[in-house]
Amino acid sequence: MLKITEIVKDGILEICFYEQEHHTKLYTILCEKGSEIMKGKIAGFTQRTCLYVGELKKGKYQFQMDEQNLTTFEVL
Repeated sequence: MLKITEIVKDGILEICFYEQEHHTKLYTILCEKGSEIMKGKIAGFTQRTCLYVGELKKGKYQFQMDEQNLTTFEVL
């Protein structure tokens, strides 16, 4: 499971994992319509990390991890 910043004001999306696992996690950021905007991976023994999303326009987006968890966040 994970928790992300729901309101992004400073261009930094914070991602917190409830369990520390040493796995490579693939993520995708989708626009409100479902089109892929960004894609990448988080590797290592990580409990918390941040992604720079400052180049995204204001609006609502979806963060998806390993094609399972789909969470909505908004860039202000």
